[in-house]
Amino acid sequence: MFTFLLASSLALALLGFGFLAIPLLVVGGVIWLVLLPIKLLLGFVFGGLFRVVFGVLGTLLGLILAPLLLIVAGVAVVGAFIAALIALITPLVPVALLLLLGWGIYRVSARPRAVL
Repeated sequence: MFTFLLASSLALALLGFGFLAIPLLVVGGVIWLVLLPIKLLLGFVFGGLFRVVFGVLGTLLGLILAPLLLIVAGVAVVGAFIAALIALITPLVPVALLLLLGWGIYRVSARPRAVL
């Protein structure tokens, strides 16, 4: 917030409203300094409590969801591997069709075998 206040006051000063920017900068800095101890106290008291609660809940949620995420990631890796193999084999389809056509022409034009 202090950075925004400083940036906006500098912008106002550059736009010609310097007579407003300097007092607002001073007032904003004083308010920030007066409220700083209260912010620190509330952050230590409630921040520690919330960190413990959310840490425990996050750990439990992680223990429940980790196996499911590993299964989903495994399926995704296998799917990506299959897609990569298909992408590598796809350019060979015309060659395979030409070979199949040549084999078909050979089978049609070959002499029938004698039955023993």
